[in-house]
Amino acid sequence: MLNNRTFRGALTAPTLALALCLPLDAPAAQELPPESRQFDFWVGAWDVNLRIRQDDFTWLDSVQSRAQIFSILGGKAILELWDSQPIKGYSLRYFDVERGEWVLWLNWPNPNASGSNSIAGSFRHGRGEFGATRSAPDGTETIVRYTFADIGPEKFRWEDAFSTDGGNHWTNNWIMEFSRTADVVELPEAGGPAHTYIDGSRCTLPQFRALDALAGRRVGLVGDQASTMTGYQVLDGCAVIAITETPGGGGSSQGFLHLTYNTYASRYELTNLDGQPDSSAQMFYSQQNSEELVLYPGWQQTPDRRVRFDMVDGGEVRVVWETPEDDGWVEAFTAVFQPPS
Repeated sequence: MLNNRTFRGALTAPTLALALCLPLDAPAAQELPPESRQFDFWVGAWDVNLRIRQDDFTWLDSVQSRAQIFSILGGKAILELWDSQPIKGYSLRYFDVERGEWVLWLNWPNPNASGSNSIAGSFRHGRGEFGATRSAPDGTETIVRYTFADIGPEKFRWEDAFSTDGGNHWTNNWIMEFSRTADVVELPEAGGPAHTYIDGSRCTLPQFRALDALAGRRVGLVGDQASTMTGYQVLDGCAVIAITETPGGGGSSQGFLHLTYNTYASRYELTNLDGQPDSSAQMFYSQQNSEELVLYPGWQQTPDRRVRFDMVDGGEVRVVWETPEDDGWVEAFTAVFQPPS
């Protein structure tokens, strides 16, 4: 089993601030597209009134919550941490230049039930609509849709909806009414527990507890370049997020990761994104039911790379990048981070 002394996991090259896939003297990134700032209105702290549709189609103001929204990766992406006593939520959203739309990755775990999914969409006339089609095992398709509307500097409205007839009719389940309480929020400089983390009791399986070893702020070397990695416990023990920063000849590069145990697929799952304006988020997964946290890109039948964490005695973390050779794997690159200060 995983423990805090021998911890194997994965970070992709972009997660380590591009150091594993681009030269450290790579030119500075181009300007972000203007669409990447369309969610800036959301940055800050909010009180949220969650209204839930009842079986008789009336609405009940049933959950009061707090949301903290962060601009990360130099303004490329938006990080959401949504917190109430019964519900925890996370999302990462960024404008995908190649697709020409916003991509949202979300994780709203139930107790000991975690895993990410994505939706996509765009803004039009000040209103944002984002959705995806989900298929059930029997072939039934459901369209899900999230809407941001009535957007103002101090208030706005979010609602979900679903359709089972191809979008002809829609039914809402949740409505969230946001009221601003602060213009700016910051993650703890030292890492560790962050917004949505209480005591780790939401996800208690040993696979989740192994992730706690990433919490805290670490300094280290990516190649011969100084780098930092700051990890945060979120979703009351169901996930860890981290932000990395590595300087280079064209300025510092940043990366972001979200790491959880996907209980639906019985695999560790990594979402990562770097700060380059034209890059997309990448998903990595461990082998099913693996006791080692070694992750591979997507669902490739023949993986072309893999990465792992080695946490050695004393708390040092080594991020090892490997490529296939003959019938095994060979080390291509290693980044070393010291124990949290």
